[in-house]
Amino acid sequence: MRVIAAQSPKLQMKFVACPLVVRPQKLELPPYALLSELVTKANMTTPKTILITGASGLVGQSLSTALMARGHSVRTLSRSDRGDYQWDVASGHLDPRALDGVDVVIHLAGESVAQSWTDAAKARILDSRVASTRLLVDLILAQEKRPAYIAASGISYYGIVRERPVDESSDSGKGFLAEVTRQWEGAAQALTEADVRTVFLRTGIVLSVKGGALAKMLTAFKLGVGGCIGDGQQNMSWISLPDLVSVYVFAVENVALHGAVNAVAPEPVTNSMFTKKLGKVLGRPTVFPLPASLVKILFGEMGKETLLSDLSVLPKSLTDLGFEWQQAELEIALKETLS
Repeated sequence: MRVIAAQSPKLQMKFVACPLVVRPQKLELPPYALLSELVTKANMTTPKTILITGASGLVGQSLSTALMARGHSVRTLSRSDRGDYQWDVASGHLDPRALDGVDVVIHLAGESVAQSWTDAAKARILDSRVASTRLLVDLILAQEKRPAYIAASGISYYGIVRERPVDESSDSGKGFLAEVTRQWEGAAQALTEADVRTVFLRTGIVLSVKGGALAKMLTAFKLGVGGCIGDGQQNMSWISLPDLVSVYVFAVENVALHGAVNAVAPEPVTNSMFTKKLGKVLGRPTVFPLPASLVKILFGEMGKETLLSDLSVLPKSLTDLGFEWQQAELEIALKETLS
């Protein structure tokens, strides 16, 4: 070593020159919240580009937000110019650019079943699902890199009434909606045969105040004139909107999921139990039943297949793959939904 003198008008200092030693720098960690976010992103799958039909609907809006929050890129396919790409099922038009670079297609679009089932309405309900699926399937098969296909479907596949619980291995049942669902899923059979990962999310009653069955019954229950439908013993297979969105995200990010998947909570309830829980959460009596005979008079075939259906549906595929529900219990789901 040698000593070097440094001159200063106010202070004379001596420095000791020594061989260069490289010391490890101290690791500066980000704040905990940021670190948690980084860990979450590190555990995610590779970000995907996803095309969604029906993105403006009840499920589509929440799903788009959830996917983007997880780092995925979302494109929309719509009949209007509000979508990123346009299509017209009636004329058979679909912008071929819609699938450029797309990893997953999510098909949610379809005519609402909550209407009077005239012959014309039933034709629209069926055609809107089958024809739109065929359009998408044809374009997917034309791609050099074929994206996965995830589609909305319904537990109505299993029919109107089943004496025992059903899971994805159960056969199809009877009824108009069962036939619609069979044809809906069948329209995508060519994808399965071409080894394209295909998922059909057979969805139960979705709990949301923004739409669906719960939103329609809230007014009567809030006024204290709600009650059981029929004898109240029919099973209801349901799922909260947040959990349904999570199921779709799970389907996007887990390639092991394929085929029919029951998108329902793990514990079906009777209509009587549902009525009691809803009344309890709202703090209202539930002593005004809607007789089955009146349901058939007021709503006809639609009421029989929806309001009086008796299906105990089990989510075996999701359970086997370790999916975790955030709102698996009905009372908790209702409280969260209505808060």
